Amino acid sequence: MAAPRNANIKQTILATALQLLQTTSFADISLAQIAQAAGISKGTLYYYYNSKDDILCDITESYLTHLAGDLLSWVDNKEKDTRPERLFNYVLRRGAASTFGNLRLYLIGAAVSGDTLVRDRFVERYDYFQTTLTAKIAERLPHADSNYLAWLLLTTMDGMLVQVQLRSPGFDFDSFVNKTVQMLQQTVALMVPQK
Repeated sequence: MAAPRNANIKQTILATALQLLQTTSFADISLAQIAQAAGISKGTLYYYYNSKDDILCDITESYLTHLAGDLLSWVDNKEKDTRPERLFNYVLRRGAASTFGNLRLYLIGAAVSGDTLVRDRFVERYDYFQTTLTAKIAERLPHADSNYLAWLLLTTMDGMLVQVQLRSPGFDFDSFVNKTVQMLQQTVALMVPQK
């Protein structure tokens, strides 16, 4: 007899996999470990997911949707100060200091190593982030090259994430973010047309 469908069980499986990912690479996690940590049988797990790749796809979608939602709720909050320098600061800090940085690096690795499903989802979300950031920067800085600034933020954020996850001893996260925001402000000032 098949296990009953229950959205809570599916969410428990995903939450458990995410929790395991905080200390173990996805390649080293087995479906049996996920089932045991979730407090369910392997049969129940297989009812929802046939493979780790299926779990990874749902984790990817959930993670990227969460990041997108956070960005939009922050920049569209009329009660927040979302001036350009605060927007730059928020994007860099939120993206690089993510509690799921380990997961994001794993997903990026999977994407560039040939997992076309993960790659397609990442490219789709990066396009969404870039388009959204471009629009939000253009609202605040109509004379700036908002497309360039959005890509600069995204690629800088990813590089910072690598250093944070490597725990590079010479990398001072706060100082780097502050100096990068200052540099972005100077770059924006150069983009304003001269009268």
